[in-house]
Amino acid sequence: MSEKSELAVTRILEGNLGVHMNGRSLPGEGPHIDLISPMTGTALGSLAEASTAQLDAAVGHARQAFASGPWARDAAYRAGVLRRLAEAVEADAEVIAHLDAVEAGKVFAGSVSEDVPDVVANLRFFADLLAREEGRFLQDDSGWGWVRKVPVGVVGVVLPWNFPIAMLGWKVAPALAAGNALVLKPSEDSVLSALHFAQLATEAGVPDGIINVLTGTGPSIGQAMGLHSGIDVLTFTGSGPTGRSFLESSARSNLKKVSLELGGRAGYIVDSEYASDYATIAADIAGAAFGQSGQNCTASSRTMFIGDDTEYAHFREALVAATASITVGDPFADGTDMGPVINAKAHQRITSWIDEAIERGASVVNDRVEVPSQGYWVPPTILEGVPGESELGRGEIFGPLTQLLRMTSREEAVSAINDEPYGLASTVWCEDLATVKWWADQIRVGTLAINGYSEGTVATPFGGMRESGFWGRDNGPEALETYQESMTVWIAQS
Repeated sequence: MSEKSELAVTRILEGNLGVHMNGRSLPGEGPHIDLISPMTGTALGSLAEASTAQLDAAVGHARQAFASGPWARDAAYRAGVLRRLAEAVEADAEVIAHLDAVEAGKVFAGSVSEDVPDVVANLRFFADLLAREEGRFLQDDSGWGWVRKVPVGVVGVVLPWNFPIAMLGWKVAPALAAGNALVLKPSEDSVLSALHFAQLATEAGVPDGIINVLTGTGPSIGQAMGLHSGIDVLTFTGSGPTGRSFLESSARSNLKKVSLELGGRAGYIVDSEYASDYATIAADIAGAAFGQSGQNCTASSRTMFIGDDTEYAHFREALVAATASITVGDPFADGTDMGPVINAKAHQRITSWIDEAIERGASVVNDRVEVPSQGYWVPPTILEGVPGESELGRGEIFGPLTQLLRMTSREEAVSAINDEPYGLASTVWCEDLATVKWWADQIRVGTLAINGYSEGTVATPFGGMRESGFWGRDNGPEALETYQESMTVWIAQS
């Protein structure tokens, strides 16, 4: 734990600096929110949340910064600033990872090696993309003109707690690259890295007013952002009910564009006819199901095996062994694979869903490791025979659990994925190219990984079908569409 990391925590908490607005770190004017460590269940400190008056002020500063100055108009200038910001984030990787570890229970090593580099890659990807963006030129007998992409204006960003800095990068990089100004609300369970990022952005030369961060709860600041007529587009990653509420708020206010990335119930399908190494596959599933304590909308919460009894028994044994190798413990310790779940509410929901499924006839397949009694810890768990009518049988667990399901055919596995309300992501292990093509043609999800769990790269669009998403994608050139409008300029032929 570096002195610089400790100073970053101290600066925010002791200064009560829960708001970053117009280039300055400020105290909020609302009630205090306790920041609870999921490792211990005790408070790290507290921050006053922003008031609705501060939200109005932040939107006003964002509007002013967008309407005046070079940010919205000079793509080369924006690209240069984004590259400097990427360098600043890269240099502060350990500090940012420390903030997410102490507040959200993120495994420190994973944040340093994956989450923070993902933010850096996004900033650089969209900076590079600016140089390649071209308009569309047209001409006919009536005249000539062009179609250009213009920034929407003020973007409201409402972030989840499970990947605090990584999800910030997914939203902020394309929104900034498109030329917008931002008002950002991190989850009240993970505010520190967003506040630190905003300070880095100011130091890197992002103009005052372009990035504003407000600490606040969903029912207060989040809801007010959805209803605010000064916000032109709102992007949100989180639960379905909250996503629907933002659509309702849009209809009640200024018909702002709303982009939603919602829940998932990903399947990991093992096609045993074309699967040669169960130990390798099982290790990949364990990482996909239990990494981030299963608190990932693409986590493999259902493991589907297609094969005969003998093969199923071999695979089951391999999955149990792979799960036993998962190390649960201090997110700062070397070799830790999995930390706690985010808070008491999540812990209660996950454990109650597991208990209900067992009471209804499900069985635990693996030996569950002992976890600390203090804090919010759930051991990696494999369940067999989960009833379809149980909460676990139909809902998104968002915890370190995978259901082991025996499928009689490929078609049955496809139905298990496609007949769900969710359609975010899934994985298929199949080592035959022709059959891979069949799987890709049949399964309807936003991201289908083959022969290894993945969400793609910064260059590939990420988002869901059906109730897993609404209008828009994160990552890839497609992400810019959320934060831009098409404008036609037409010159009449006289």
